[in-house]
Amino acid sequence: MRTSLSPIVTLASLLISVNALADNLTGDEKFSITAGGYHVFRADTTLSLVSRNAGAGAALRPADTLGLDLENTVFKVNGRYRFSPKSQVVLSWYKVDSSATRHLESDVEWVNPDGDDITISAGSRVNSSLQYDISKASYYWSFYHNDKVELMAGAGLHVSRFAIDLDVLNTPLGTPSSQRTENAATTLPLPTLGFGLNYQVNPKLYWYLRGEGFYLEYDDWRGMFTDIEVGMEYRLWKGLGAGIGLATDSLVVTETTSDFKFRYDNRLSGAHFYLSWTH
Repeated sequence: MRTSLSPIVTLASLLISVNALADNLTGDEKFSITAGGYHVFRADTTLSLVSRNAGAGAALRPADTLGLDLENTVFKVNGRYRFSPKSQVVLSWYKVDSSATRHLESDVEWVNPDGDDITISAGSRVNSSLQYDISKASYYWSFYHNDKVELMAGAGLHVSRFAIDLDVLNTPLGTPSSQRTENAATTLPLPTLGFGLNYQVNPKLYWYLRGEGFYLEYDDWRGMFTDIEVGMEYRLWKGLGAGIGLATDSLVVTETTSDFKFRYDNRLSGAHFYLSWTH
């Protein structure tokens, strides 16, 4: 009796298809969270804080003047929840900070908490710290989605907290100093507009492109923000994946009050290495 191979071939094809569908097209999962390291390999930061009557003043580069190094590896986490085939919410958080103690090689013009000009003399021993904390929440709508490509547009909120603290420990003569600027810190929320692209190479590999940006003026503030990341992710096993991305982040903020002018200009470029879990 001859046995037809047709049902066997059909069953094998069905099993292969089911296995491929078990690894749903990346981006179709309802829930996803990624966690890993964000290695900042280039940081360009300048800031100034001067009294209102002092003019523009000189910009301070924390890396050169204070020895603050933001080029390090920090923890970064992202989350995504897709509550319909076309709608999803994306969250992200990371923080970059540095601290250092150094003898100043040149005078530093600054402002005390009362808004008065002060000069921190060359040779002073200064303890300093700088923090840059970024949180983002966005809604994205998929206006085009097939088996290979997903195109998204969205809007959200980017919240930046930056703080700089200078504490003069000793004068140029080595005597203790009571001069202190306290912590110049602020938190700035900026609405953003964004876009996204997912491209499925095969059931286990896809690459992506994300971009966000906005410019806003209100009250004493002016702020401009851009954030772009391109990368790829590979499904290792079931819901577990690994990815790598290259990102650049730019934030320029100016605050002008009756007492002082503050400007913070920060540009970060880095590589994002992470593991992902999807369901």
